[in-house]
Amino acid sequence: MADESSKPAFIKPLAISKRHPLLNWLLAILLMVSGLYLSVIEFAGIEWLSRSGCLIVVLGVWSSLGGIIQERLLISRLNFQHRINIARTKRKLRLLRVTEAHRDSELQLIADDFDDKTESILQAVRLQLGILEVSLLITGTLLWGFGDLFFKLA
Repeated sequence: MADESSKPAFIKPLAISKRHPLLNWLLAILLMVSGLYLSVIEFAGIEWLSRSGCLIVVLGVWSSLGGIIQERLLISRLNFQHRINIARTKRKLRLLRVTEAHRDSELQLIADDFDDKTESILQAVRLQLGILEVSLLITGTLLWGFGDLFFKLA
């Protein structure tokens, strides 16, 4: 088997972005700090912490849309790899003139591998997406709903 680094980019193993959740959380923290600062200096009122919560909820919704797009892109890349593997295997088996049963078993192995990879990608993306989306939505909703009380009680 060839070294992974020598394969073309479309054949390399598919990876799920680890930066997406980190960037979203950094942006959410930046929004919280900005909202807190604007509320402390009372720039046009003290509602900025609540407003930052609203923006964090919007960020959570956008991150879920980004996760759906990422999932679709990964699956389409995997489909492309799958079609290439099937074409190469059929060509190789045709040149070797193997029996129909052997050909079917080889193609079934490729199909099973494709199904396993698809399932693992879907599980990983959905888990990552679910954790990010839920944490942003809960944090943003709490700030949005109760952010003004922080300054009224202080």
